[in-house]
Amino acid sequence: MNERNTSPMEQTGARDLTTLLTGIWSERLGGQEVTPEDDFYALGGDSLIALRVVTDVQEQGIPMTLKDLLFHPTVAELAEFLAASAPAQPTAAAAGPAEGRGALLDAGDRVLVPAGVAEALPASALQVGIIYLCETSGDPELYHSIIGWETVADFDENLFREALTELCDRHAALRTSFDLGTYSESVQLQWAHVEPPLTVEHLGDDNPDKGRESIRRWSREGLTLPIDWSQAPLFRCHVVAQPGSFHVAIASHHAIIDGWSYGRVIVDLLDLYAAKLRGESATLPEPPATGERDFIIAERELVASGEAADFWHRQADSEPLLFARGQFHGAANAVANVEFTVDGTVLDRLRTAARTAGTSLKSLTLAAHARALSAWTGRGDDVVTGVVVNTRPERPGADLMVGLYLNTVPLRFDALGAGLPELARQAHAWERESAPYRALPLARIESRLGRPPFDVVFNYMNFHVYEDLDSVPGLETRSWWVRGKPSFPFRVDFEVDAGGAGSRISVAYDPALLDEARVQEYARCFEAALTAAAGESA
Repeated sequence: MNERNTSPMEQTGARDLTTLLTGIWSERLGGQEVTPEDDFYALGGDSLIALRVVTDVQEQGIPMTLKDLLFHPTVAELAEFLAASAPAQPTAAAAGPAEGRGALLDAGDRVLVPAGVAEALPASALQVGIIYLCETSGDPELYHSIIGWETVADFDENLFREALTELCDRHAALRTSFDLGTYSESVQLQWAHVEPPLTVEHLGDDNPDKGRESIRRWSREGLTLPIDWSQAPLFRCHVVAQPGSFHVAIASHHAIIDGWSYGRVIVDLLDLYAAKLRGESATLPEPPATGERDFIIAERELVASGEAADFWHRQADSEPLLFARGQFHGAANAVANVEFTVDGTVLDRLRTAARTAGTSLKSLTLAAHARALSAWTGRGDDVVTGVVVNTRPERPGADLMVGLYLNTVPLRFDALGAGLPELARQAHAWERESAPYRALPLARIESRLGRPPFDVVFNYMNFHVYEDLDSVPGLETRSWWVRGKPSFPFRVDFEVDAGGAGSRISVAYDPALLDEARVQEYARCFEAALTAAAGESA
């Protein structure tokens, strides 16, 4: 009798897969009780948690993708799908690109890579686009962000500098510069070593107000300094030390780091420093060594995909909401801001409503955003908004990577007469269908359309990476703040559990294009839509 190789899924079976998946989901969703019929996204799952689930399952020898979880969001559905899709023979791994420094560059470019560079890669389309916008705008604050906080602990400058050095060694993005002219394409150079960009002030006064004012003064001055793309590192760290505590600010450019990565940098830095204060060595899990390379390969494949371009063209082919064709091009000067908070009770009701609708909290808030745009603009039939999405490669440890793994893509609502739960299900369906194409560069979408595909952007942020700070012994953080300027004329940030300050909505806009009264009107519409959505669970 011929023996047939069986896959891990065939050996496991749907029943055992259900047990395995239930345990993984429960762990990644904060210890929640999970039943086979529970929807992953309705339980609070998001793209980063989903990535962790996918890699946990892959590490059990079971092939699974993010798309599988999007289309089969309950344990029962996913277990049945994975068991049924088990191949009779193990699939041979596809041969990857050539290895070695500069392997993704043309041969003529590889010989130009200077000594001292550990890896040379093509710059991503988003990196090139951001740098181009910054250069043409002449605005040093554009996409230049600073995050600051206070740490309650003693400050040892030597140990902190050692921790910052190890942080740079750990994350290649912190050792990256760009060369936009020497090679046949724009290139990012990851240097083997950089000096930690640390400056320190020592204040003898323990008045925290003086420390906060000093660190804010540094941030105001730092944002006006021009960026030299050819010199690594492209970030700076400043500390104001006082008796018993110290204020920290990290300024970086979005060409090398996104919002989640900022959190990863801060958590790793404080983990490394806390270990040194204890006289120990920190043992941090390693990010994937080829993460940025994998991202560039995936981006190139999407750029060559006509299917991806067609999908986004259908999403974006609608009249702009706010500005006539040709009125807005390039980078806006979104210096003005309107904010309001979301009460914890309302947020709990929104979570319950999302779970009842079988969607995620993100999808429900997107539905409320679309309803608000419809009421605000008087467009009752067709609304397109940009949505910020995660583009990290599906690799074990991808959430540990530091870099620019975001894109902003169009989402079209063309049935706005539906109720909010149905609109949320539409948004969730869009997330499923768009998942294979989410990393197609925005510039490609805009080029085919012949104009910006949207003039409003929505960004849902749940940076639960900061929860890892709770496990750093001997350090307490407080008084968080952030400064930065987007390039879009109207951007809505929904930040869940913002650094202990609850949840808030922040609307950044260009006052040369929209007046405050008009933006306040949108904020009232959005707040009313969120209240109505929360009422679905009452």
